[in-house]
Amino acid sequence: FGLLKRTVEPTTVYKKQKMDRDDIIDITDFDIVAWLKGEMRMMLDEEIARAILFGDGRSTLSDDKISETNIIPVIADADLYTIKKVVTPDSNKKLGHALITAAVKAQDDYEGSGNTTLYAASSTITDMLLLEDTDGHRMYKDMNELALAMNVARIEKVPASIVPNGIYGVIVELNDYNVGADKGGAVNMFDDFDIDYNQQKYLIETRCSGALTRPYSAIVLKSE
Repeated sequence: FGLLKRTVEPTTVYKKQKMDRDDIIDITDFDIVAWLKGEMRMMLDEEIARAILFGDGRSTLSDDKISETNIIPVIADADLYTIKKVVTPDSNKKLGHALITAAVKAQDDYEGSGNTTLYAASSTITDMLLLEDTDGHRMYKDMNELALAMNVARIEKVPASIVPNGIYGVIVELNDYNVGADKGGAVNMFDDFDIDYNQQKYLIETRCSGALTRPYSAIVLKSE
């Protein structure tokens, strides 16, 4: 009952960037500052997305660590919200077969909104796409056919570097994950000049929180 009524407090998420003032002056082909700020906004969105699905991957000792009690990663949420499915391939079958079977069976307990997406590393998706039948023919022509076999609406590739060890993929409809911000949580950009290093420094930040809001609304495929 306590988990169903849980609340999470906002935390600050930010990205920093810097450029030598000489470079800003010398680049005249386009507005480098405007381009840099656009890139920083994209990086901030990616940082939040990573924290939502997998956690930010930083040590708890890092000053930049996004607290997992404020933005709760899907893979680390309580069993009431995230179904953890251990994938164990049979001795005579490939991991790809086991992943597809586990994804389908885990949905017996799924109670989310539906229209789910599988988020997995490219190598994991490739292993499933290369599966062959007994005649040596590819079982799935593309990711659409693979998604149909796994009973998900779509498949999204994510960089392998952000997927924690032991995690094969996350199946979730992100409408079941609520991200909120208080009045001061708007995205803000700050800049300052460091006279000691002749550098222009930039920081973009927001203040938000997030967690799954529906029980059994996500599935994590993992190793033992």
